[in-house]
Amino acid sequence: MRILLIEDDASLGSTVQSWLQLDGYAVDWLQRGDQAAMALATHDYHCVLLDRGLPGLSGDAVLQALRARQSLLPVIVITARDTLADRVEGLDLGADDYLVKPFDLEELSARIRALLRRDARQ
Repeated sequence: MRILLIEDDASLGSTVQSWLQLDGYAVDWLQRGDQAAMALATHDYHCVLLDRGLPGLSGDAVLQALRARQSLLPVIVITARDTLADRVEGLDLGADDYLVKPFDLEELSARIRALLRRDARQ
C-alpha cells in the first residue's frame, strides 16, 4: 500500500517515512503543498498524511482541492494546531482524522490501519 506524506519538517518527515516503511508501506514524502497535485494526479495512494502548515500551498488548500474533486481518499491531518477550533476546522475541511503533534508513531499506525479497514469495506 502506498501513502503520501506531506510534511515540511525534515526530522519528522524522515522519522514518519522510516517508521511506515518498517510497517510495510511505500511512502512518498513531499515537503511542499504545491507538489501535492502532481503526486496525486500521477500515483494511486491509499492514504494521505497532511500537515496544515506547508510552504507553497497550505495543507488546508491541498485538502480543499482534493475534496473539491470529490475524492474519497482517506486523509489524516498531522499538525501542531491543537485547539478545539483547529481540530473542528480540519475535520470540516474534509479530513478523516486529526492527529496533533507530537504524536506517538504506534498511534499513527493504528489510525492508518483503521482508515484503511474502513476504506476497504466501501
